[in-house]
Amino acid sequence: MKLMKITGVIAVSLIIFVGGYFTGNLNNNEASREIRIGYQNSDNPSRIDYRNVFKDTENQAIIDNLLMIYLGKEKMKNVNIDKENPDIYYKLISPRQSVSLIDSRVWFTNDGAIIGERSGEGWDQVEYYKLDKNNAKYLKEIIDYKEG
Repeated sequence: MKLMKITGVIAVSLIIFVGGYFTGNLNNNEASREIRIGYQNSDNPSRIDYRNVFKDTENQAIIDNLLMIYLGKEKMKNVNIDKENPDIYYKLISPRQSVSLIDSRVWFTNDGAIIGERSGEGWDQVEYYKLDKNNAKYLKEIIDYKEG
């Protein structure tokens, strides 16, 4: 009789634990990666409006493609761009850890695009990279970029 009570308590505890574990996993909809594409606000130049937000919970293929494009960039030494006026702002963040992983600015060119990636605390330390025409075109298409 005592053995049956102990076995019953253990079985009920196990069912509650397993049920809670699976419920927690199913209800965890928070993205682990999020790419934000923003534009400088015309009325307030110090403000960036993030119009395009891609989350891995909703747009895994876009996240993967943008990361692959970003990883395939080629380093540049000399750039000739208006450093203060990029076409878009590109951020990769991890909402779960509340941390920014990539903070970049992008300038579209006739040959593709130039990425300025912040490499220090502020924007006074920047490394520049180039993207080819096809990758720049894909980026423009997914964010519905309008030139001019």
